[in-house]
Amino acid sequence: MSPLRGFCGSMLLAIGLVPVSSARADDSAVWALLKKPGHIVMLRHSNAPGSTPEPYGIDLKNCAIQRSLDDAGRAQARRIGSEFRKHGITHLRLVSSQFCRALETAKLTGLGPVAELPALNQVFLTDVSGMRESADKTTKFIKTVPAKQLTMLVSHVTNIQAIAGANLSSGEMAVLHIDAAGAVVVDGRILVP
Repeated sequence: MSPLRGFCGSMLLAIGLVPVSSARADDSAVWALLKKPGHIVMLRHSNAPGSTPEPYGIDLKNCAIQRSLDDAGRAQARRIGSEFRKHGITHLRLVSSQFCRALETAKLTGLGPVAELPALNQVFLTDVSGMRESADKTTKFIKTVPAKQLTMLVSHVTNIQAIAGANLSSGEMAVLHIDAAGAVVVDGRILVP
């Protein structure tokens, strides 16, 4: 499939015009995938109330001008970390968007130090070239992750739609891998209540 066709399909998925083609596996089967080499977790940051997106070019170090996690979002991030530990995963590589809500989500899981990746920064659904660029750069990054290194990428709904074609709720995860053709494949989803 051409990259443009895949991107257009992802855009249609993002706006809900095409049903998700892969069946959603039960949670235990998806958790089991995380112990097999070659899988990546994409996490949409925890609950951060508000709907006004921050404009491009804002000071990403200034959390006061960004949407932030609320108490429920912070508690959700901690539960995500607890759920990983419950499944025998006590440490993984954490890579996050530079937005404060994504970084805080990653840190609150307590699963390891957090690195920043600008390609995971929020893009707007209407910014087609930005969505394509985020998907391309993130997919290239994923391809560099050693198969045995479990990694979680913390990002935003639009980025995840562009990268994996999955429309995740706050705090929901998609487990994915790169197939032989180099395409992102979603193997399942997990929502920690």
